[in-house]
Amino acid sequence: MPDPTSLPALAPIATVVVLLEVAAGTTVAAYAVDLVGKVGRGFVGTTSLICGGLMALDLLIEALLPSGTSLLGAALPADAQASLFHWSIAFTVALLGYAFFCAVMTDAARRVVGAITIGFGAMAIAKAAAAFGPSLGGVGTAIVAFVPAALVSGSALAGMLLGHWYLVAPNLSFRPLRRAIDIVFIAVALQAAVIVFVLLTSGATVRGELLWSGDAVPFWLLVVGSGIVFTTGVALLTRHFARIRANQPATAMLYVLIISVVMGVVPAHLLFFVTGAPI
Repeated sequence: MPDPTSLPALAPIATVVVLLEVAAGTTVAAYAVDLVGKVGRGFVGTTSLICGGLMALDLLIEALLPSGTSLLGAALPADAQASLFHWSIAFTVALLGYAFFCAVMTDAARRVVGAITIGFGAMAIAKAAAAFGPSLGGVGTAIVAFVPAALVSGSALAGMLLGHWYLVAPNLSFRPLRRAIDIVFIAVALQAAVIVFVLLTSGATVRGELLWSGDAVPFWLLVVGSGIVFTTGVALLTRHFARIRANQPATAMLYVLIISVVMGVVPAHLLFFVTGAPI
């Protein structure tokens, strides 16, 4: 049964989750691209600082969440919310520490700290699942919704930041940008697989609500149309421009990519919060 809570009331929760996902996913994507493409400490450190800023905003919104918030009629556990807040602080501090190590330490040291930072981000997402999941079918259900979203949104932002980094390092190979777009493809494929799995395993009421009833328009137009189909098309164009070393159109496409990803991820989370289906 859909939750009667209004979407504006759910927007702060969705914002908390999405900002955390973007920060964690971007950190992972930037770390992976640096390992494969040797982008360098400047890009990774700058990206970590930007993610730290996103997490600072996330912490502010978390602190302002009203007490007694509920999803699908069940109140969120206060202890789990407190744990999420503490781990979000820890992740923010780790991001700032990672940026510092990128500036002054050796490559080996900064990569160790980067791996630890990714671990803090993973724990923060797990705590978000523990805070919001019990009201929505369980912690595992929330993880199914949050992890693919983190990968697709993070890889898109990392790609956009990398596209701008070519202004700082014009002689940088385009191989890292192609690898960043490859991560987008993998993340979108995972997201699509999750959607298909959820539709096949959900009850008839929830499936009908998503496919042809009250939530069908945002599901088909935004979650599937923008988040899967359009995002894939834009990623293909971006990779083409990266292959021919056309940085300006590639960066422009990355802006469009970010918009299409957000237009898919945010409605997907809102539908998750009102139906319990982790799309």
